[in-house]
Amino acid sequence: MHKLRNRLGPLRVLDAVHRSGGVGRAAELLHITPGAVSHQLRRLETELGVQLVHKDGRDIGFTTAGAELAVQAAQLFDQLESVLARASEAGANRRIRVKVIPSLAIKWLMPRLGSLYARHSDIDIEVATVARADDTDLHNADFVVRCGNGRWPGLRADLLFADELVLACAPSMAERLRAPEDVLRETLLKSMIAPDCWDRWLLSAGVAAGGETRFLPLANAVLCLQAAAEGLGIAVTQRAYIAQDFATGQLVQPLAHSALSGNGYYLVSDPVRAAVPPFSTFAEWIVSVR
Repeated sequence: MHKLRNRLGPLRVLDAVHRSGGVGRAAELLHITPGAVSHQLRRLETELGVQLVHKDGRDIGFTTAGAELAVQAAQLFDQLESVLARASEAGANRRIRVKVIPSLAIKWLMPRLGSLYARHSDIDIEVATVARADDTDLHNADFVVRCGNGRWPGLRADLLFADELVLACAPSMAERLRAPEDVLRETLLKSMIAPDCWDRWLLSAGVAAGGETRFLPLANAVLCLQAAAEGLGIAVTQRAYIAQDFATGQLVQPLAHSALSGNGYYLVSDPVRAAVPPFSTFAEWIVSVR
């Protein structure tokens, strides 16, 4: 037993190197130096009496024995994490911490939370906002919604909706918009959180903004949509945000063209933590209402 306890640290380092793909990245993940990573690997090799890694260019590669041990250790760590997660949740407050950008929180998440509470009254959601949709930090959060391709090594990613930009404006303004180039004669409401959205939409529509194009910068997409509803200009935003506004007629989509990046907005989490209640319950619910 004492030998196992002494080897847990080096095994954790071996697992980190295998999962992250290199000594430097493992050092960042574990918040130690690359030299400390190498030292722990050598220590484990000495104690086991077998070579686990070998020099591979500027980094290291795994021997057959090393790769097999790393895979099996990862499975055991995952099982232990699951046991610990279940233990920590027993009798504890079922509060789930979610990080999203402000516009997504207001226009997409909040309108849907009522259905979660109707099904699971014992779950509480704590929503925090982040400045960028590509924020990759799960620190102090159980879930974060990120925009990207859905491929983040070591993390679980569930697609919520496609990254699709559409125009929105007041019905009275829509009458003046017949082609993409018509928007250049109007005020374009620009979210400072996502300042490239207009560039993306115009480029995809084959239109270029000129020096006389008037942009009105606002803090986020929510303010842009509010300004659009007041007739102050045209907003460009995620289609997923404005289904309710389109349904009520407060806003309309003046042109059918949309800009698709090929990316999406994903609910991102640690796969082990997301597999146990109440986190699994939340993940299943949010995917079902997307």
